[in-house]
Amino acid sequence: MLEQLIDFLINCWPSLILACLCAYLLGSINSAIIVTKIKSNTDIRNYGSGNAGATNVLRSQGKVAALITTIGDLGKSIASVYLGGWLVEVLNSGYSGGDLELGIIGKYAAGLCCIFGHLYPVYFGFRGGKGVLTTFGMMLILDHHVALICLGIFIIVVAISRMVSLGSVCAGIALPALTGIFSAFVDNNPSFNTLLSVIITALISATVIIKHIPNIKRIINGTENKISFKKNRT
Repeated sequence: MLEQLIDFLINCWPSLILACLCAYLLGSINSAIIVTKIKSNTDIRNYGSGNAGATNVLRSQGKVAALITTIGDLGKSIASVYLGGWLVEVLNSGYSGGDLELGIIGKYAAGLCCIFGHLYPVYFGFRGGKGVLTTFGMMLILDHHVALICLGIFIIVVAISRMVSLGSVCAGIALPALTGIFSAFVDNNPSFNTLLSVIITALISATVIIKHIPNIKRIINGTENKISFKKNRT
């Protein structure tokens, strides 16, 4: 399997880089920043937590702006995953990958790069969001079972604690474990697909948790903001 992967990287690296680049550029289109700029002619990163994400938009700009942000973040992630898989498959149509599924490799690579684009957007000074919605959009395509269970964990934790950050961290921790379980024992994927999915989701999970370190410190100190659906009019 390792030899097949090395052979794939040697022969197919241009398509993989193209898929990753396109996904990163799509991920860099930050809906929170754009929506807030259009609505208030300001930068969402100057409000509240300073995070360019849907929760901060909800608190500072209202429900409609948050809904548009959510749709945008999910949309770019889903588009990136499909585009990545398509590019790697089409541009390597004559390549025999053996047991490797080229589309899966392209989808996971593109999904990861879209998330990094959201975290560090090239169009907005490399200051973006925390990648929760983009991760959810990616997993909806790659394994909707995992995505929906993580969403359930998120909803339950937020319902109990009223803290979106705590729900995001708990869902992030569960992500790689659930991915491995479903890939190996439910979907019966080849071992390489399972290993690839676990490694990618573990990397995403670690990144999401690291981005939430300030929130984790506030949770421990009892000073973390709790979710409110009331529009901030200040």
